[in-house]
Amino acid sequence: MIKVIFFDAAGILYTRGGHTEAYALNLLQKNGFSTVVKPDQYSHQMELRSQANAGAVSHDVYWDQFLLMRGVLDPQLRKEYATEIIDYSNDVQPVSGAKEALTKLKQKGILLGIITDTMYPLEWKMRRLKKAGVAEFIEIVACSTEIGAHKPDPAVYAYALEQAHLAQCESAFVGHLGVELEGAKKAGMTTIAVDHDMDAKADFYCHCLNDILALPIFNA
Repeated sequence: MIKVIFFDAAGILYTRGGHTEAYALNLLQKNGFSTVVKPDQYSHQMELRSQANAGAVSHDVYWDQFLLMRGVLDPQLRKEYATEIIDYSNDVQPVSGAKEALTKLKQKGILLGIITDTMYPLEWKMRRLKKAGVAEFIEIVACSTEIGAHKPDPAVYAYALEQAHLAQCESAFVGHLGVELEGAKKAGMTTIAVDHDMDAKADFYCHCLNDILALPIFNA
């Protein structure tokens, strides 16, 4: 019996106009800067992102290097661009039906939490959830910058279960990225894919959050 559901946050409980990195690249293109980097630079960027998501480097360092790699040499201009990018990242909107779905799941007595990767402070994440109208439902938070690891690291899922004081078989993870769903599956969680990647593999598939309520695991 599922007693706790962990949700990915971005793309599941709130959304924005597009991926933040896509916004950053569009900003650079509009201002005449390159959007392409050499393979070794891209590898360095991916390593920096991983470190930022684990709280090892700040989001300021990540975006400064992201912009520098693409030819923004003026430190003041990099700061201005980074501020615009971060403001965009914080400008989130509710996902249609999310509040209603979480309300009904809570009424069923199910514990609700998030397992989320972010390079930003936890309070920013909670502010986004509040803006999306769902923060009040979240009782457990497993945030990558607080844990020092990010999905699909098994430590992230294990931390969430420890906070819930429940067994793997009593938990479910709701996400849309294949790699994160795979990580949850390896951690022993029931996996539910919502508005998911084409190649995502999960135990159950839903078009939207409201569809979760009809799944047999919540109607036993």
